[in-house]
Amino acid sequence: MCHKFDTFLPQVKPAHPLNSCEHDHLHHKILNDLAPLAADLGLRFARTLKRYDYAQAHQELIDIHKSLRIEDLNLCDGTQELKLKARAYAARCRLTRQQFKNPEQAYQQCVQLAKRYQLTSPSIKQGDLIAALNRLCCERWWFRKIKVLRLRSIEAVARNIELVSRASSEYASQHAIKLNKQQKIQNRIYLSSTRITNERGESYTLQDLADRSVSNPTVRRAELMVRIRGFEVVAKLLDHVGEFYTLTTPSRMHACLKRGVNNPKYDKTTPRQAQDYLTHLWALMRSELHRQGISLYGFRVVEPHHDGTPHWHLMLFMPEEHKTVVRQIMQHYAFLENPDEPGAKDHRFKALSIDPNKGTAAGYIAKYIAKNIDGYGLNQTPDDKTATEAAERITTWANTWGIRQFQQIGGPSVSVWRQLRRLDKAEDEELEQARKAATASDWAAFMLAMGGIQISKKNHPIKPYYAYGWHLDQATGEITQTTKNRYLEPSRQRIVGVTSKGIAYDSRKHFWTVGENPDYSPKNLLAELSALSEAPTLIRSSKRAAGSALNASLPRRLRARHSTPRGGNRAGGVPVVNQQQINLSSGVGDCVRGEACGDSAQPPAPLDLDLDLYQ
Repeated sequence: MCHKFDTFLPQVKPAHPLNSCEHDHLHHKILNDLAPLAADLGLRFARTLKRYDYAQAHQELIDIHKSLRIEDLNLCDGTQELKLKARAYAARCRLTRQQFKNPEQAYQQCVQLAKRYQLTSPSIKQGDLIAALNRLCCERWWFRKIKVLRLRSIEAVARNIELVSRASSEYASQHAIKLNKQQKIQNRIYLSSTRITNERGESYTLQDLADRSVSNPTVRRAELMVRIRGFEVVAKLLDHVGEFYTLTTPSRMHACLKRGVNNPKYDKTTPRQAQDYLTHLWALMRSELHRQGISLYGFRVVEPHHDGTPHWHLMLFMPEEHKTVVRQIMQHYAFLENPDEPGAKDHRFKALSIDPNKGTAAGYIAKYIAKNIDGYGLNQTPDDKTATEAAERITTWANTWGIRQFQQIGGPSVSVWRQLRRLDKAEDEELEQARKAATASDWAAFMLAMGGIQISKKNHPIKPYYAYGWHLDQATGEITQTTKNRYLEPSRQRIVGVTSKGIAYDSRKHFWTVGENPDYSPKNLLAELSALSEAPTLIRSSKRAAGSALNASLPRRLRARHSTPRGGNRAGGVPVVNQQQINLSSGVGDCVRGEACGDSAQPPAPLDLDLDLYQ
């Protein structure tokens, strides 16, 4: 190695202490454990070997294996395997709880178990140790934590090995996109197979209600545009100006360069950590603005760079005399870290004044709203799905890292707005004026009815009303409140209405009971799959889900999953699929081992589903 930089001597590479046979065996074991990423890891190994040397490629593969294999927990396992692990860890905590009579000692032992698997243990709220211990003994708690850890750990590895970039897969990896599509199918099947009924006999599926709420991308986008337009109308009434700011992170947080290769300055910062950095900067800016008596209102949009690193767009309104001061404050905090690095002055902070002669404020931000929701109206032809696919990738990115895409800054509570739209006519004149504005989707009139833009939220005349959930006993007619959750801790009160002048207005009008949808059938499943996927309707299912699972009780009993084969036959190394396959395009059909069902000579490409429905 001492001759490495001597150009007059032959380049000598150090020999690795392990021989090639041992290395090959180790590499096969790693790729076998990390089967969903095996192809990408193999390409990465070859690329690193070509760019650098064998030792670095070998060490990188080992490091990736260590990050995804935590003791006996393999984050690349399928959903069923992870559920079994969660059940085992919860059982271990229950056994520990029985062994230690002191709850404090049992809690500490269970916390150590959670830390071994890199999971954040539940905190003790208001001194209630039993509730935190109940969480550690619950397999649902373990499974939720493991699912989040799996998705984010695999996505972090994907960013580190150039799988998330403009050159490969923008915003999110193909693995995360696949899991997101599977989750959407699971959610839609569950919502369509579940029906709620009130005391009057009125019945709806959960999917019908979801389509009418902000869970529907179209409704969500429309509501955001209504609120942005309302801010703009009020700004015109007050002679305020609009400013459009862009805030980005330092270079060390970007995984890849523009051309898709690793950034040499990258320090393994995840998108969630980069989002926390920007949130901290905004808190510093907001504190300084408050000290100077400057109040802003508008919207913030978070979207990813091509490598998944977040950046912010802020549409803010303010009096014109504050414009210069606001720019100086934001620019000062944006350049606190590495202000002289290349490209910082051009990209770290940008400010643009909104010119009414060129367009409205809503027009400035409409592109970012649509791009981050469903890609609506972004100049795509019916055959071109670029904008829609980009929106799907951005949504996957936000769901993976738990990043809030849109946030209102200043202005009245949107929760009050939504609750007022559920109320009937009120006798109070002030409340009725706000209710009419909300029902008419007039955000500007609603803001004025709530006291204007300058008033603080604690002084708003109408505030959210919080209460516990209630339950109606059909047999006795008794109404009870749900004050305890499944972990025997006080339930969190929900927003169920509004309060005005000390009077509470509850927006709940009915008592609902949840049950299965008797109209749901395998044909409905076909409709859901065809509506959510463009791939052929062929799924791989386990033996347990074959045949009799596709009946009226399918949503409760289907347990189809796809497991990537980890081995091959000795003759040609072709993976053997020991699963049954169901051709849904022709009903249930005849299932045979290792072959696709149906009449076609060439079986269609399988749609990999992981249908693990909620109980």
